[in-house]
Amino acid sequence: MRRRFVLLMALPLLLMGVAASAQTPTPAAKVPDVAGKWTMVMELSIGTSNPVLMLKQDGGTITGTYTGRYGEAKLTGKIGADRQLQFTVALDAEGSSVTMFFAGEVAADGQTVTKGTCNIEGLGEGTWVAKREKT
Repeated sequence: MRRRFVLLMALPLLLMGVAASAQTPTPAAKVPDVAGKWTMVMELSIGTSNPVLMLKQDGGTITGTYTGRYGEAKLTGKIGADRQLQFTVALDAEGSSVTMFFAGEVAADGQTVTKGTCNIEGLGEGTWVAKREKT
């Protein structure tokens, strides 16, 4: 009888604990900070290049510049809490307007971009990686 009484008294406390833990929200994943200077290694069918990115960030919105063979051009894009970075660059290459599309994954430490793919209008697809410059 005493054991049944103890069990009946303990059951509501146990249920309250389970209910409280079920209500504790899981913190939302944070968008990684990618602002700063990055050096790329881009592989295309025509060869390898080393453009430089200067990224600015406002939450998940990315702006900045891409500097490569044809000079400096503006870029716009986004970064998600899943660490997926996407941006577009529109530039003038020897009198022709060219749009470049980039996507890659920012490493968990926020210092490198891996698994990068790019599509460059008129040149086709390629791959890229990038490393953040130390400030």
